Amino acid sequence: MHLSRLELRELRNYETLALELPAGVIAVHGPNGAGKTNLLEGICVAAVGESPRARTTDELIRWRSQHGFVRAEFVNSERRRRVEVGLAASGRRQIKIDGVSRRRADLIGVAPVVLFSASDIEVLRGEPSGRRRLLDSELSAIRRSYYYHVTRYRRAIEQRNRALKEVRERRSAEEALTPWENAAARHGAHVMLDRSDFIASLAPEAQRAHATVTGGGRGLTVTYGPSIAIETGQTAGTDGKDEAGRVEHVTRRVAAALEERRRVDVQYGTTTRGPHRDDIELALDGQSVRAFASQGEQRSCAVALRMGLAAVAHAMTGEAPLLLLDDVLSELDERHRRGVFAACDADQVIVTCCDREDIPRDVLAESSIFAVENGEVTPHHARPR
Repeated sequence: MHLSRLELRELRNYETLALELPAGVIAVHGPNGAGKTNLLEGICVAAVGESPRARTTDELIRWRSQHGFVRAEFVNSERRRRVEVGLAASGRRQIKIDGVSRRRADLIGVAPVVLFSASDIEVLRGEPSGRRRLLDSELSAIRRSYYYHVTRYRRAIEQRNRALKEVRERRSAEEALTPWENAAARHGAHVMLDRSDFIASLAPEAQRAHATVTGGGRGLTVTYGPSIAIETGQTAGTDGKDEAGRVEHVTRRVAAALEERRRVDVQYGTTTRGPHRDDIELALDGQSVRAFASQGEQRSCAVALRMGLAAVAHAMTGEAPLLLLDDVLSELDERHRRGVFAACDADQVIVTCCDREDIPRDVLAESSIFAVENGEVTPHHARPR
């Protein structure tokens, strides 16, 4: 899959922009603050309906404007899809797919996109919440059922937390927790099983990508760290064939953990166990990436994780996702830069950098090149579409 056309209006520092884009590697270069990251952000808005970095809609809209707009045309192996997203400073947004008004959930599977940004390194060495968001974002973008269950799980936990406070203040009896615990257990079981299966697929792909980026070296492992101990394999509580049995097994484990923690949770007024407390653990030769890896090693691991996510998305959807690499090459030497492009498995890769000479010469020779300055994008060299 690739992005063939992008239009932005009143988005960040772009007043108007219309770009025709070819498949293959696209190098976008320019000074800091020119709008390179904003360009990739606009693509993400079209692909998933929201920004990966803006907290509110009005942050996306150009200064002193009330509305922003993104239009993108994506081409996959079967058809061309047109996505339009209208943004209002009030927070409202309108999404259209092929001219028909849709919900954000309807974007799932239309245009898989995987974005690497500098914030990924902070995700690896930061709190578990960041790694959960990364996992939820990637799974929600390609699996509609996951988006459904994780959304309803969060809603059930919010309601349980409210009920916990009411029980603590003696305004409700403990029985008020039961319906929310049942809902959290039911939806949480699907969330945990999907995460477990997804990471089981991700681990070897990330390991393979890491070996390609680094040229071998220390082995990367990626494992699931659930806050509730469960058997998540195909044989967990079943004969290995009954998916409903797997779900029922994990539902019982989550429900039991929530009931067991009631007294503690009432004391704190919050739910202390469940999928919202899970983590993803990365290690190099058995040592925690977060605690022991150097900054350069953490960057290589973050890149490998994104490449692994792209490979799994490809396997799950049948379409190679669009790879967006924002400032991926800084702090990497020539060997690692070559490794990054060798690890890319995509029909289209858009990479940003301050200096296009950061891109290996053989890759640059086959790339389409665009310069960005002050919200203006100028093609320097574009391969035929």
